[in-house]
Amino acid sequence: MKLLIPLLSLLATARGWSDDAASSLADRAAIERVYHSHRLGTKAPFDEAMPPELLDRLVRQDRHKETVLREIHGVEVSPAMLAAEVRRIDSTTRAPEVLAEIKAALGNDPERFARAMAKPIIVERELRARFENDDKLHVAQRRAAELARDSLLAKQAVKDMRDQTWQITPRPAADKSAPPASATTPTEGKASSRAYSVSATAQLSQELASPDPAEPGKETRYLEDLDPELRKVLLVQLQKPGDVSAVIEMPGGFLVFIAREKTAEILAVSSLSIPKRSYEEWLAGQPQP
Repeated sequence: MKLLIPLLSLLATARGWSDDAASSLADRAAIERVYHSHRLGTKAPFDEAMPPELLDRLVRQDRHKETVLREIHGVEVSPAMLAAEVRRIDSTTRAPEVLAEIKAALGNDPERFARAMAKPIIVERELRARFENDDKLHVAQRRAAELARDSLLAKQAVKDMRDQTWQITPRPAADKSAPPASATTPTEGKASSRAYSVSATAQLSQELASPDPAEPGKETRYLEDLDPELRKVLLVQLQKPGDVSAVIEMPGGFLVFIAREKTAEILAVSSLSIPKRSYEEWLAGQPQP
């Protein structure tokens, strides 16, 4: 640490950073050092694992995101937002000992903790949410999903469809394979078409990435595990084989479903997932501060 601090100071001076920016660099190093100390297994010394150049890049990335959020979306992180995020961190942490170490590394200074720990989290969350919900940024991908839907309605083949089967009947009480309630965090999704529009909340990535449970030996998946709004969309729109769903927008992409089989017991579908533009690539293309 004795060697790192002068190097960080020299780096900040060479870049002509303000005292505030230089402090951000030192605070990031303090936080990363705590995380490094808790990493398991064989690891390089901290000064090798997190050299000044890497810490500098991480801090500049945080500053870049903050600038983009402010200048493109007009959002400035307020004291109230910082206070709320600090409360959230304190109340939801699963590692209170590590959190206490981070606070101690920042001199147990609430303002430093809010600035160095809470602020980057807020900026990342707010910026990513606006990126994911910006229709203009994802118009080409939405259009591709709409064209695929039109092809399905015209009974034409569409590439890259994946099969999925859900059990409609309730999960048996003795079934121990039910996922824990806290296993996933729901994400906002929107389903819309020319004739139908509904907001839904669901976590579909695991469902769509999993093999079809109709295959022998595969885990049975239950429709009741989906969010009620999405479940309603699928049950209402997919009444019989050949029915096609609306285009469903998720944070990471657009989904379209076509029913393969529908009985009182199961709903079997084929689905198409079209990813949205890459957040990282979009961010890298924004002007640097």
